[in-house]
Amino acid sequence: MEITLKSGEVSAKIISKGAELKSLKVGNRELMWSADPAFWGKTSPLLFPMIGTLRDGRTLINGSEYRITKHGFARDLELTPEDFSSTSAMFSLTQNDYTKAMFPFDFRFTVRYTLKADGLTVTYRVHNNSNSDMPFCIGAHPAFATPGDITDYRLEFPNLETAAVPNYNLSTGLHEENNRRLLIDGDTVLPLSHDMFYQDVCYFDKLRSRSVQLLNKENVGVRVDFPDFTSLGVWQAKDAPFLCIEPWCGSADFDDCSGVFAEKRGIEILPPDGEKAFTYTITAIEHKAKV
Repeated sequence: MEITLKSGEVSAKIISKGAELKSLKVGNRELMWSADPAFWGKTSPLLFPMIGTLRDGRTLINGSEYRITKHGFARDLELTPEDFSSTSAMFSLTQNDYTKAMFPFDFRFTVRYTLKADGLTVTYRVHNNSNSDMPFCIGAHPAFATPGDITDYRLEFPNLETAAVPNYNLSTGLHEENNRRLLIDGDTVLPLSHDMFYQDVCYFDKLRSRSVQLLNKENVGVRVDFPDFTSLGVWQAKDAPFLCIEPWCGSADFDDCSGVFAEKRGIEILPPDGEKAFTYTITAIEHKAKV
């Protein structure tokens, strides 16, 4: 099922499988990647209740071993459309036999998309319906179109950043804590190149900023604000004409992890009957603007 939202010059399309945002237009400009399978056939998958991969593909939850699929199951399942209008739509997911085989909790997960004058607000909400604490990761994976040469683009942060990102080992699927590369050193601007991503994701686990702009030479692009998330992934498929800006709570396992799910870096933990919301916004930028 596809739902279209429209308000003035802003429109969005969301499909019910994975409640995935497929299009966001502001004026005549499409902000999102086209999902060309020649590079990557997705546009903006939801990451819940896992981000990335587990060491040896497994983890311990309450003393038992589970295997959770990469980036979690939410992106692969049909979510139920509910409470939608011309400018806002919410989708929901609850546990079933398939989810409980890898994540033994009762939960309600919702995502709401709401148009704003120059973009979109996205709110994830997680409710723990279990009788024990529920650990989970949660994140976004929006891919923004970057037509032209990637070296004409840059990321701009509102705060001075010094960030050494951990190497992602393509063989083990683990971040390496003691093998890092310095991408930005006391600056607000990070120039982009394809080879930055040849070792997969650039994971910014120690950012000060909770907002970032993706801009080209003409200062046209997008801003992503992510006040409720604790870290940021930046990724593209090899030499692809898009860039993913990914607010995260959690990540793939590190090489020094314990293997216990509740002890993963960046993990969120909800008590029984607890609920937490995570919001990020996408804003079209048509000229140079301060974050």
